[in-house]
Amino acid sequence: MLDLLFAATLIAAPASQDEPPPCEAYGNDDSLSIGVVIAPGRPGGELTLHANEALHGMIAVPLKCFDRWSSSDPAVTVAPERGKIVIGPEATPGRDVEITGTLGARTVRTRFRIAPAEGPVLTGFWSQSSVDCHGPVPRDPLRELRFNSDGKFAVTFVPFEVRQDYWGAVEFDPAAGRIGFSVDRGNSVPADLMLKGTARVEGDNQLTMDGVYFGGLDVAPPAEGCSYVFRKR
Repeated sequence: MLDLLFAATLIAAPASQDEPPPCEAYGNDDSLSIGVVIAPGRPGGELTLHANEALHGMIAVPLKCFDRWSSSDPAVTVAPERGKIVIGPEATPGRDVEITGTLGARTVRTRFRIAPAEGPVLTGFWSQSSVDCHGPVPRDPLRELRFNSDGKFAVTFVPFEVRQDYWGAVEFDPAAGRIGFSVDRGNSVPADLMLKGTARVEGDNQLTMDGVYFGGLDVAPPAEGCSYVFRKR
């Protein structure tokens, strides 16, 4: 009878949950970092802020553990209790903003560029929806085309952890419809890349590019390049 009562007590008792580590457990090595979600930061809007540490930033660090936040732009403030960066309506488009936070003895920083108040913006993650190369098409779709707010890009055909195929800088003139990429480095840079063409952003989530080639063909690309359609993730 006692055995049955003891078993019933075990079943009825709620499962214990591990207590989160104290703030002193974080920030003890150089892996501590803060970052801003890769999305357009327009005047009057907000961006999500996060903190991480360990290999590839695998461990999330609570923002409440930081006791000091600062912004290089008085029009931009940090609301750590909501995990947000607040961009005032008076913020100047094109201005670079540095956000810093301090945890114990460590101060870490991140940067982003204020986006135009309106109009097309590339910033974000895009995935290939379709491609036409006037003949053979790349064997693998371009699953991740990343544009940072500071004019940087990265191409990844098969995403795996933080690996990217190649990366560099991009210049986009939405009024003229021109786009150009320059590769800085890469883990796998295809031959015969064609990185100057035309581009247009349709609505908030479709990007069309013509006359460019990002790689993946087993044959040389056509002289006029390929036509890509990307959807924002």
